[in-house]
Amino acid sequence: MLLPTARDLMVPLESYPHVQEGCTLLEALTTMSRAFIRNHGENSLPRILLVFDAEAVLIGMLRRRDILRGLSPRWFFSADSGHPEDVFDTDLDQNISEVLADKVVSRFRERASLPITDYVQGISGVVEAEDSLIRLVSIMVNKGYHMLPVLQDEQVIGVVRSVEVMWAVNALQNGKPVAADD
Repeated sequence: MLLPTARDLMVPLESYPHVQEGCTLLEALTTMSRAFIRNHGENSLPRILLVFDAEAVLIGMLRRRDILRGLSPRWFFSADSGHPEDVFDTDLDQNISEVLADKVVSRFRERASLPITDYVQGISGVVEAEDSLIRLVSIMVNKGYHMLPVLQDEQVIGVVRSVEVMWAVNALQNGKPVAADD
Protein backbone atom coordinates (compact mmCIF):
# COMPACT_ATOMS: atom_id res chain seq x y z
CA MET A 1 0.00 0.00 0.00
CA LEU A 2 1.38 3.35 -1.02
CA LEU A 3 0.79 5.90 1.72
CA PRO A 4 0.37 9.59 0.96
CA THR A 5 3.25 11.90 1.80
CA ALA A 6 3.34 15.34 3.36
CA ARG A 7 3.61 16.74 -0.19
CA ASP A 8 0.38 14.95 -1.15
CA LEU A 9 -1.54 16.34 1.81
CA MET A 10 -0.03 19.80 2.32
CA VAL A 11 -1.53 23.20 1.73
CA PRO A 12 1.00 24.92 -0.55
CA LEU A 13 2.72 27.94 0.99
CA GLU A 14 1.22 30.28 -1.61
CA SER A 15 -2.25 29.22 -0.36
CA TYR A 16 -1.42 29.45 3.33
CA PRO A 17 -1.41 32.81 5.18
CA HIS A 18 1.96 34.12 6.22
CA VAL A 19 3.54 37.43 7.19
CA GLN A 20 6.96 38.96 7.68
CA GLU A 21 8.33 39.44 11.17
CA GLY A 22 8.17 43.25 10.92
CA CYS A 23 4.42 43.47 10.51
CA THR A 24 2.04 44.88 13.12
CA LEU A 25 -0.68 43.13 15.09
CA LEU A 26 -3.23 44.87 12.84
CA GLU A 27 -1.56 43.54 9.68
CA ALA A 28 -1.47 40.03 11.18
CA LEU A 29 -5.12 40.31 12.27
CA THR A 30 -6.15 41.49 8.79
CA THR A 31 -4.19 38.71 7.08
CA MET A 32 -5.71 36.09 9.36
CA SER A 33 -9.23 37.50 9.01
CA ARG A 34 -9.12 37.45 5.20
CA ALA A 35 -7.59 34.00 4.86
CA PHE A 36 -9.39 30.78 4.10
CA ILE A 37 -8.06 27.52 2.80
CA ARG A 38 -9.93 25.49 0.22
CA ASN A 39 -9.03 21.83 0.46
CA HIS A 40 -10.95 18.66 -0.34
CA GLY A 41 -13.99 20.64 -1.44
CA GLU A 42 -14.35 22.60 1.78
CA ASN A 43 -13.23 25.97 3.09
CA SER A 44 -11.54 26.22 6.46
CA LEU A 45 -10.04 29.06 8.41
CA PRO A 46 -6.40 28.94 9.46
CA ARG A 47 -5.53 28.88 13.14
CA ILE A 48 -1.95 29.97 12.60
CA LEU A 49 0.03 32.46 10.52
CA LEU A 50 3.55 31.50 9.54
CA VAL A 51 6.12 34.22 10.23
CA PHE A 52 9.16 34.67 7.99
CA ASP A 53 12.16 36.96 8.24
CA ALA A 54 13.29 39.30 5.45
CA GLU A 55 15.27 36.46 3.82
CA ALA A 56 12.13 34.24 3.66
CA VAL A 57 13.38 31.97 6.47
CA LEU A 58 10.65 30.60 8.74
CA ILE A 59 11.14 32.01 12.24
CA GLY A 60 7.89 31.06 13.94
CA MET A 61 4.15 31.16 14.02
CA LEU A 62 1.46 33.46 15.27
CA ARG A 63 -1.72 31.86 16.56
CA ARG A 64 -5.12 33.55 16.71
CA ARG A 65 -4.87 33.76 20.49
CA ASP A 66 -1.40 35.34 20.23
CA ILE A 67 -2.87 38.15 18.14
CA LEU A 68 -5.76 38.60 20.58
CA ARG A 69 -3.37 38.57 23.54
CA GLY A 70 -1.23 41.22 21.85
CA LEU A 71 -4.21 43.47 21.24
CA SER A 72 -5.64 43.14 24.76
CA PRO A 73 -4.64 45.33 27.70
CA ARG A 74 -2.53 43.45 30.26
CA TRP A 75 -5.09 43.88 33.04
CA PHE A 76 -7.46 41.87 30.83
CA PHE A 77 -5.61 38.68 31.83
CA SER A 78 -6.62 38.47 35.50
CA ALA A 79 -3.87 38.50 38.12
CA ASP A 80 -1.00 38.13 35.68
CA SER A 81 -0.69 41.87 35.11
CA GLY A 82 2.61 42.32 36.96
CA HIS A 83 1.20 45.36 38.74
CA PRO A 84 2.75 45.78 42.25
CA GLU A 85 -0.71 46.05 43.84
CA ASP A 86 -1.82 42.85 42.13
CA VAL A 87 -1.57 40.52 45.13
CA PHE A 88 -4.68 38.39 44.68
CA ASP A 89 -4.89 35.51 42.22
CA THR A 90 -8.34 36.25 40.84
CA ASP A 91 -10.01 36.03 37.48
CA LEU A 92 -11.29 39.12 35.74
CA ASP A 93 -15.01 39.56 36.30
CA GLN A 94 -16.50 39.45 32.81
CA ASN A 95 -19.31 41.79 33.88
CA ILE A 96 -16.73 44.44 34.71
CA SER A 97 -15.13 43.81 31.33
CA GLU A 98 -18.44 44.62 29.66
CA VAL A 99 -18.71 47.88 31.61
CA LEU A 100 -15.22 48.80 30.46
CA ALA A 101 -15.87 47.77 26.83
CA ASP A 102 -15.13 51.24 25.41
CA LYS A 103 -11.80 51.30 27.21
CA VAL A 104 -10.93 47.78 26.00
CA VAL A 105 -11.83 48.58 22.39
CA SER A 106 -9.81 51.78 22.59
CA ARG A 107 -6.85 49.79 23.89
CA PHE A 108 -7.27 47.24 21.08
CA ARG A 109 -6.90 50.10 18.61
CA GLU A 110 -3.89 51.56 20.40
CA ARG A 111 -2.10 48.22 20.54
CA ALA A 112 -2.84 47.33 16.90
CA SER A 113 0.29 49.19 15.76
CA LEU A 114 2.59 47.07 17.96
CA PRO A 115 4.95 44.72 16.12
CA ILE A 116 4.18 41.02 16.26
CA THR A 117 7.70 40.12 17.42
CA ASP A 118 6.76 39.82 21.12
CA TYR A 119 3.97 37.36 20.29
CA VAL A 120 5.60 35.04 17.75
CA GLN A 121 5.91 31.42 18.94
CA GLY A 122 8.72 29.14 17.87
CA ILE A 123 8.12 26.12 15.68
CA SER A 124 9.88 22.98 16.74
CA GLY A 125 8.09 20.46 14.54
CA VAL A 126 8.68 20.29 10.80
CA VAL A 127 8.48 17.48 8.27
CA GLU A 128 10.08 16.72 4.93
CA ALA A 129 7.95 16.66 1.78
CA GLU A 130 8.39 12.90 1.36
CA ASP A 131 7.52 11.95 4.95
CA SER A 132 4.66 9.43 5.03
CA LEU A 133 1.23 9.75 6.56
CA ILE A 134 2.33 7.40 9.36
CA ARG A 135 5.18 9.75 10.29
CA LEU A 136 2.80 12.74 10.22
CA VAL A 137 0.35 10.97 12.54
CA SER A 138 3.17 9.94 14.86
CA ILE A 139 4.56 13.46 15.16
CA MET A 140 1.15 15.06 15.63
CA VAL A 141 0.06 12.57 18.27
CA ASN A 142 3.34 12.31 20.18
CA LYS A 143 4.23 16.01 20.10
CA GLY A 144 0.75 17.51 20.22
CA TYR A 145 1.11 19.53 16.99
CA HIS A 146 -1.86 20.34 14.80
CA MET A 147 0.16 21.95 11.99
CA LEU A 148 3.55 21.05 10.57
CA PRO A 149 5.53 23.10 8.06
CA VAL A 150 6.67 20.98 5.11
CA LEU A 151 10.27 21.39 3.96
CA GLN A 152 11.97 20.63 0.68
CA ASP A 153 15.66 21.46 0.35
CA GLU A 154 15.41 23.32 3.69
CA GLN A 155 12.74 25.67 2.31
CA VAL A 156 9.12 25.77 3.51
CA ILE A 157 6.86 24.70 0.64
CA GLY A 158 3.62 24.29 2.56
CA VAL A 159 1.96 23.05 5.73
CA VAL A 160 0.15 19.89 6.74
CA ARG A 161 -2.65 20.46 9.21
CA SER A 162 -4.39 17.88 11.35
CA VAL A 163 -7.51 18.32 9.22
CA GLU A 164 -5.67 17.00 6.14
CA VAL A 165 -4.19 14.14 8.14
CA MET A 166 -7.61 13.21 9.54
CA TRP A 167 -9.08 13.31 6.04
CA ALA A 168 -6.35 10.96 4.74
CA VAL A 169 -6.72 8.53 7.66
CA ASN A 170 -10.49 8.49 7.14
CA ALA A 171 -10.05 7.77 3.42
CA LEU A 172 -7.71 4.88 4.24
CA GLN A 173 -10.13 3.53 6.85
CA ASN A 174 -12.88 3.51 4.24
CA GLY A 175 -10.71 1.78 1.66
CA LYS A 176 -10.53 4.82 -0.60
CA PRO A 177 -7.43 6.00 -2.41
CA VAL A 178 -5.87 9.09 -0.90
CA ALA A 179 -5.21 11.76 -3.49
CA ALA A 180 -4.21 15.36 -3.03
CA ASP A 181 -7.11 17.83 -2.75
CA ASP A 182 -10.00 15.60 -3.82
